This record gives sequence, structure tokens and C-alpha cells, in this order.
Amino acid sequence: MKSLKFMVLTLACVFAQAASSADLSLTESLKTAEDSSPQVKKAEAMKDEAKWKKVEAFSVFLPKVNVSGLHLMDNKFMVEQIVFAPNTPPTSIALIQPYTLWSARADWVFFDGFANYDTYRANSLAADAAEKEADWARFQVRQQTKLQFFKALSAVELEKVSDQNVKTLQEHLDRAKAFRQSGAGTNFDVLRVEVQLNEAQSEKLNMEDNTLLARQNLLNNLGVDDEGQSVTGSLPVPDASKVKDLQKPTTFERLDYQATQDRELSAHKAHLAAYKHWFPKFSVFAQADYYNNVSRGINEQDYNDAYSVGLAMTWNAFDGFASSARSAQADARQVQAAETTRQARLKNNYDFDFWKRRYLYSASIYKAKLVDVEKAQESVRLASQSFKAGTRTSSEVLDAELDLFRARAGVVNAQVNAAEALVNLELSLGKEL
Repeated sequence: MKSLKFMVLTLACVFAQAASSADLSLTESLKTAEDSSPQVKKAEAMKDEAKWKKVEAFSVFLPKVNVSGLHLMDNKFMVEQIVFAPNTPPTSIALIQPYTLWSARADWVFFDGFANYDTYRANSLAADAAEKEADWARFQVRQQTKLQFFKALSAVELEKVSDQNVKTLQEHLDRAKAFRQSGAGTNFDVLRVEVQLNEAQSEKLNMEDNTLLARQNLLNNLGVDDEGQSVTGSLPVPDASKVKDLQKPTTFERLDYQATQDRELSAHKAHLAAYKHWFPKFSVFAQADYYNNVSRGINEQDYNDAYSVGLAMTWNAFDGFASSARSAQADARQVQAAETTRQARLKNNYDFDFWKRRYLYSASIYKAKLVDVEKAQESVRLASQSFKAGTRTSSEVLDAELDLFRARAGVVNAQVNAAEALVNLELSLGKEL
């Protein structure tokens, strides 16, 4: 008997632990989103890519060293026809070429019109922009997670309201049918409640679908699989004083806007670098050769060494307008980046005003709906007492109860609307309030 009790308690603890692990709170959602969100991981990978591009751009300031080797397995060298005396046939002399050759060459470009410097600056600014975009992605995912969590939580609350609405209508339908059988009610009362019940059942199915879809949307945003997690917590209470005196910022603190500015400067530097294809490039070089042009063997006595040091100049005088086309493309990207920055500035001004007004409106609606709930509860109480006293009908009690359910749903809707407005207002500011 004791072993059976112990087994039952163990199973109860296991099931309780499993049930608690299936709960998903706001804190757990935010932590999971930061660790598993595909958007955050993608932004981090883009930041790493931009950093390595910066390293690649810096490499142009360093000398290039190449080492090569060559060994001929078979050959037929070119020959030179030389006439040693008049009226004599030419003599064919094979040109001397190495059978084995080891070479090391170093080149360093010391002037190219500062195109390499502009390229490096462009990649540095792009790396800074990618880092800010990664930080912005984390903040954005955090805000989106909060919003999706509140929407999933509100869907659960609205489903509870719709479920209670269906139960209440079912009770009134049973009562109306009982009154009709006893002669105290009419068929009109039954049909009226049946119509309301059918509509409430359809609304309940809709609320169940909304709950499922909102939870799945939250899990997708978190980057985790659906394992039956349930959303737990409470909706935030709107507070108009939180944003009432909030003023539009004079400077943009949003990281995504700062990133667009860096992208604009990066595009400008890239355009300057592409435009400088007209400049000649000057470089110094040094080359050392270790070769064998005597035999195919590896005898060290047959090897000789040679070297050369000098200056080199290259000038791309004509390449079929390929460089000019790249310069024009860079100029177009510069214009795009500038317009993107201007568009972000204009949109931010609109977003701040819109979501601030939306939050204040939702906060006022929330207060009004709380008053409606109190009045509806009192109305239900009075209607129920009057029904027991015989001065009110069952239909009037039902109307009062339906008003209460609508008021409760209005409170939930006002809360989630205020939460959405606050999240978007924080996004427009680039920081949490």
C-alpha cells in the first residue's frame, strides 16, 4: 500500500513538473527569442560577414606575397635562328629556359588615387551599420515577442469570455424550454435564445482558432517548435500618464536609423572608390628566383639564383566601360541609401504621433470599459433579483449578462490595443519606456 502511494505521488510530481514546463511566461518568451530567434541569428551572421569584409578591405594596404614552383617533365624549347656568316645557313639555337623554377614575388601598391582607402572606409562603415542592425534586430525581436505574447494572452482571455457566453446562453435556452413546457414562456423566447446561442458558438470557434493561431505565431517568432506550450501571465494595465507628456525626440536614437546613415556614408565612399578607376596605380615589387636551367636533376650545384626589384605602373585606359558602369552603379546605390535615410526620418515622425495617440485612446477606452464592467455586473445583480421577485423576465436577465460579457471583452481588447500601441511607440523611439 505504501509503495502504491509513493508511486502515485511520484507520478503526480512528474506530471506537475511537465505541466509547469509547458507554461510560457513573458520572461521565458523574451529569453527564448533572444537565444533562438532566426531574425537575431541572421543579423548576427550578417554582422560577422561585414566584419570579415572590413578585414578583406584592409588587406589592400599590405604587400602581396606569392610563392610558385615549376618543374618540366618534358619539353621542346623555342629556338632562335641565327646567321653567323653571309651565305651560310642559319643555325638553330634553343632558348635557355629553366627546367625547375622556384619563385617568390612581393608587390605593394602605394598609390591608386586613394581608392583603396575609400573602399576600406566604405567597408568599415558597413560593418558599423551591420553591428547596429544586429542590436536593433535583438531589440525589434524583443518588442515583437512582447506584442505576440500579449496577443496570444488576450486570445486566451477572449476565448474564456466566449466560452462563458456559450454556457450562459445554454442555461437560458434550457430555462426557456422549461418555461415553454410549463406554459410560462413562448416559442418566441426559445427561438430568440437559440439564434443568440448559434451566433455565440460560431464566435467561440473563431476565438479558439484565434488562440491557436496567436500561440503558433508567438512560437514562430521565438524560433521554437510547437510542443503544446500554454501562455500564462496577465495583460499590462494601460497608464496614460506614462506617455502623456512624452515629446518627440529632436535626435534619432534608433539604431536602425543610425545604421541607415552609416549605409549612406558607406555608399558615398564606395562611389568615390569606384570613380577613381581613372587614376594610375603605382607599386613596388621584388622577385627572387631559384632555378635550374642545366639539367632536370635536383643537384644543388646546377641551381642558380636571380632577383629583381623595381617600380611598376598600371593604368586602366580602356576596359569596355566596365569601370564606368561600376562607378555609375555605386552612384545609384548612394542615391538609394540617401532616400532610405530620408524615408526613415519621415516615417519615424508619423509613427511617434500615431502610436502615442493610439495608446492614449486605448487607455481611455480601457477606463471606460472598466466602468462598463462594474455597471454591467450591477445590472446583472439587479436583473437577477428582479427575476426572482417576478418583476423581470429571463430575456432581460440574459440581455444584462450579454452586456457584461461584451464589456469584459472590451476590457481585454483595450488592453491588447494599448500594449500594441506601446510596443510600436517604443519601436519608434528605439528604447523601452
